[in-house]
Amino acid sequence: MKLTREASAIVGRSSIGMLALRARRLPLVNPAVFSFASGSLWMTTSRYAAKTIIAKRDPRAAFLVDGGTKAVLLRGALEVFDPLQVSSQIRAMLEGPGYFLGMAGYALRNAPFIAGYALDLARLPREWMPYNRVVMRLKLSDADLIEDAPFPPAQAARVPAVPAEVSRRLAGVSRGYACWIEGGQPVIRPAFWEVDRGEVSVAPTSGRPRSGAPGALVVESHHRFRPSMMVGACVRGTFAPSSESDAIAERYGIEGSEVPPVVELKPERVTSWRGFATTTAVPRGARHLRVAEG
Repeated sequence: MKLTREASAIVGRSSIGMLALRARRLPLVNPAVFSFASGSLWMTTSRYAAKTIIAKRDPRAAFLVDGGTKAVLLRGALEVFDPLQVSSQIRAMLEGPGYFLGMAGYALRNAPFIAGYALDLARLPREWMPYNRVVMRLKLSDADLIEDAPFPPAQAARVPAVPAEVSRRLAGVSRGYACWIEGGQPVIRPAFWEVDRGEVSVAPTSGRPRSGAPGALVVESHHRFRPSMMVGACVRGTFAPSSESDAIAERYGIEGSEVPPVVELKPERVTSWRGFATTTAVPRGARHLRVAEG
């Protein structure tokens, strides 16, 4: 699939995007280093990562590349190539030069991240070692250019049910990402966010999830080239109506009229990461709920 000139420019300037998958009932969103080549998006991850398992079960996925003033939402189907599986080796060969060009482009484009990965090699968990990595390709079905919004500096906000160090690192992050399911496919949008007494308020810059829909909010602190120093959290739950824009307006120091439509996200599960260490917790207020696995 070919991108428009403007979309290509945004994708070409960025090296990290947000990958969203349908993890049974609740979507899962993670940052991913990528490259775009041969009409597809290319990534690598551990064969033991949750996204690898989910992609094999349900390949429908979305990928958001945030350019600051505009973003590109790419949607399609994920395909996993595992070097240790004969079937994957055959599929890679049948792809012809596309597969090898895709991986060559990934290596060249993301050389700083690969170097940072090498610096941490001695401390990597076994499941993240090079011999346990797989290739993921997002075969695109559509691409949309999305109008973004400026995100001014924000007051501190505490992501619920995450370790103290993760909470501290994410407190001042102003730009979040909201995800929900639309037309059977995940949708991701940049979003304003706030947490007040355990209540999570989300204001996507465009679009709005319906009440009762499962969704997620992702808050992430990138590092320019060290994967081991990336910190983030994915709050997953169910969206509910909310007319409270004052808390978000106060956090960002903007007028209430400047806040996009707000929804409440009722947390059911929170997955956080600090480098390659990942933890999942159920917020205290959601422990009485039957939490879907994923």
